[in-house]
Amino acid sequence: MVGLVGVPIVRATFTPRQTCLRAALLLQSSTTLFAWKDDSLTQSAENPLPSVSVILPTFNRSSLITATLESLLDQSHPIAEIVVVDDGSTDETEATVAKFGDSIRYVRRENGGKNAAINTGLRQVKGDLVWIMDDDDLAPVDALERLIAPFVADPSTQISYGALQKFKEDPATGVKHQVPTPPYPSEDGRSFFIHVMEDCFITGQPCVLVRRSCYDAIFPLPEEKVVSEDYAVLLLLARRSTATRVEGVTLLQRQHDGPRGPADIRYAADTRNERWSAADTELLRELLPEVTMGELVSRPASTEPGNALERRQAYFQKATVAARKKLWPEALRAVQDGAREAPDAPLGAMDQLILSRMLGCRYGLDELIAVPGILNELSSALAGLGARREAVACIAEPLPYLIRHQLAERDLRRACWLFRLYWRLTGWRQGSWLLINRAWQKIFA
Repeated sequence: MVGLVGVPIVRATFTPRQTCLRAALLLQSSTTLFAWKDDSLTQSAENPLPSVSVILPTFNRSSLITATLESLLDQSHPIAEIVVVDDGSTDETEATVAKFGDSIRYVRRENGGKNAAINTGLRQVKGDLVWIMDDDDLAPVDALERLIAPFVADPSTQISYGALQKFKEDPATGVKHQVPTPPYPSEDGRSFFIHVMEDCFITGQPCVLVRRSCYDAIFPLPEEKVVSEDYAVLLLLARRSTATRVEGVTLLQRQHDGPRGPADIRYAADTRNERWSAADTELLRELLPEVTMGELVSRPASTEPGNALERRQAYFQKATVAARKKLWPEALRAVQDGAREAPDAPLGAMDQLILSRMLGCRYGLDELIAVPGILNELSSALAGLGARREAVACIAEPLPYLIRHQLAERDLRRACWLFRLYWRLTGWRQGSWLLINRAWQKIFA
């Protein structure tokens, strides 16, 4: 069983009837390789459980893949097949996998990147559901049990996903220590697709269990994407499919300094954020012009917003996605278009939520520090909006938190730069009032 220092093991609670069902299944498991434990996962001839195939693409990770495979074989819910797709490794990967015998199917191909390897795997597997595992991560023993539950409860489920916990392993002792891991965004009524456009918050592909037909709909996966390739696939899936979030941690994501990427563009861990940021920007530069107004208000792509208020919300949502991906020309145009829709109407709760997420890029605000005049343009784009001051307050909302974070990190220089951005966006009078009001609410909360 996989555990981390400081990470509590969370178990589900069960009714007496559910406990009996679990006991019956455990007895039945004496004739099978695995025993599942979720009481709701009952099987019958009329209601067979969906089968699960695991695809594990790998490249030169022979030192890590053993632990990954052991975590899969230890799952409390049965896996129909595990296929390791070796993307042209030059280390001991083949010999390492061979030690597992017939429990693992090994397929080798020429190096072409992760998505090329997954495409090879998709051509091989037969399961109803597909679980893609990374070769350096670990699956908690009940990960699949949690992920498959929505598919059993509702056969129309297309995607399920759970949380991840980052960890580091002490090379001397083998002890695993948790690393601070940002929580997922709250479920606020907006679509899974919108959340994914705003941020690749599911940073571990193994957090996701996907119905095979969803992969078929986007097959083949884009093999030309070799940086942020997981995000490219997630965007394709999210645009076409709904998703159900499950409780609990479904992935232990290893943090290490090993190289990333296919053989021809291997890159060091300390350059990954810069590469991921640039790749994410290009993904949304390609996608965002195709996204319809309907999709931007969490409706089917073929529909249109019903009134000016919904059109404003759609434009503000487009601006927020663009800004978080550092596409500021597109963001400024969308803000201006939104300010022209229902200009005299007050901001709704959803407008406020959307605008408050505009400066939330996971890769920071370095482009605004470099070109602070963008915020002057942003303020000007809101000029025609009656609720302009409220909109500015919403957009500025994350900045005090970011400043506190930099102060806690003792990065006084960056904290000062963020303060300058705050005053530039809000102005001294409004900015001071907002800070005083925030402090007042904190005191009397």
